[in-house]
Amino acid sequence: MFEFFKRLVSATKRGGSEDVVFLVNLPEISAPPTTLTALRSADSCVAVAPSVELDPAPADHPMPGPQRRRKPSRRSMVLTPHESSLASHRARLLAMRLEHLNICPPPRCRQLAAVGIQTAGDLIYSDLSKVAATFRNPQRAERAIRRYRAAIKLALGIESMMPRDALLLVAIHRRSVASLARESAAQLHRDLERFSLSSRGSKLIGHRSVPSLRRVKTWVASCREMVESASAGTPHMTQQVA
Repeated sequence: MFEFFKRLVSATKRGGSEDVVFLVNLPEISAPPTTLTALRSADSCVAVAPSVELDPAPADHPMPGPQRRRKPSRRSMVLTPHESSLASHRARLLAMRLEHLNICPPPRCRQLAAVGIQTAGDLIYSDLSKVAATFRNPQRAERAIRRYRAAIKLALGIESMMPRDALLLVAIHRRSVASLARESAAQLHRDLERFSLSSRGSKLIGHRSVPSLRRVKTWVASCREMVESASAGTPHMTQQVA
C-alpha cells in the first residue's frame, strides 16, 4: 500500500517556508461518450443488481388474494323405498309394448306400430293429433287414444296397478291419484262390478274378472299415502299426485 502511495504522491517544499506540499499525480479522466454506440457499450458495462427473492409465505399465513366462492355441490335426491319402487314400476310400464298392456285391440296396436307408436312411452309422448290423423276416423281414434293415455298415466302413479285395470277406472270417471285417495274401497269395488254388467264394461273386461276388493284396497291405500307425502312437501310425490 505504501509503495502504491509513493508512486502517486511526490513531496516538494515551497519557496521561503518549511511547509511540505504533497502533489498527487491522478490519471486523466476520459471524456464522456457522445455517440449512441458508446452509450450502449457503457450501459452494457453497468452491473445489474441481483434480484432479491422473497421468502414464501408460511402455510399458516397464506398470501391474501381474491377469494372464490365455492358453488354448493348438488346433492342427489335420496328416494325412499316406496319412491324407488314406484320409479322402477314407471320405467317398466313405459318400456312395455302396447300389445302386452292389453288396453287396445290387436288391429289398433298394429296401426299404431305402423306410425312408430310401439310402447306405452311412445303413446304418452307422441303428438295426439298427428297420430289420430293416420286413422280412417280421426275423431274416434283421438278419443280412444286419450283414454289409453289417461289409463297409462294413472297406472304410472300407482305401483300395484296395470294400465288395463286403470282403463276400467277411467271408464267410471276415476282419473287421478287424488280422486282415488278420497274414495272408499268398498264403494269403488261396487262401482266396478256394476260397470262390468254393462255392455261397454263387459267388452273392456273381456275374459278377465273384476279386480278384487283386496286389490282395490291396495290402490286406495297407495293413493292416500302418496297424497300424504305430497302434502308433507315431497316434490317427487307432488308430481305424481298432480
